[in-house]
Amino acid sequence: MQQQSGLVVVDASVFLKWLFNDEEYVDQARVLRHDLLLRRAIKAIAPQLLVYEAINGIVVAARQNRITPEMAIEGMNDALAVGVELREVSAARILELAIKHRLAAYDAAYLALAEDEKCDLWTGDRVFYQAVRTQSPCVRWIGDYGS
Repeated sequence: MQQQSGLVVVDASVFLKWLFNDEEYVDQARVLRHDLLLRRAIKAIAPQLLVYEAINGIVVAARQNRITPEMAIEGMNDALAVGVELREVSAARILELAIKHRLAAYDAAYLALAEDEKCDLWTGDRVFYQAVRTQSPCVRWIGDYGS
């Protein structure tokens, strides 16, 4: 369950599940979105790089013919309208966590934000989750959301 603050970090893997029906754990990700948009039970934040990661995921999906270019533009606009607040993250903190946990810098950025804000980080990236779940209890698996 999310922390008492109601503040959560969502990474690009969760964000993209809001757009695509053919991903695993779409239902859980959409419950999180529902809690954000309709119930207003949580407030979602992410590093500013979320936008670039999401655009890249949408571009890849369009290239794979999972979506049309028109759907890509509409999906991105819809996803951004959800209201995830984008925040700056300290480069030094990202570097520290990337080295400590052997992570890519972008994964470390989400982790840094969650740890700095003392809130949960919801991810659908299994490799990232497996890499840090025992060392950082703020990292949560999207498949468990709402359980």
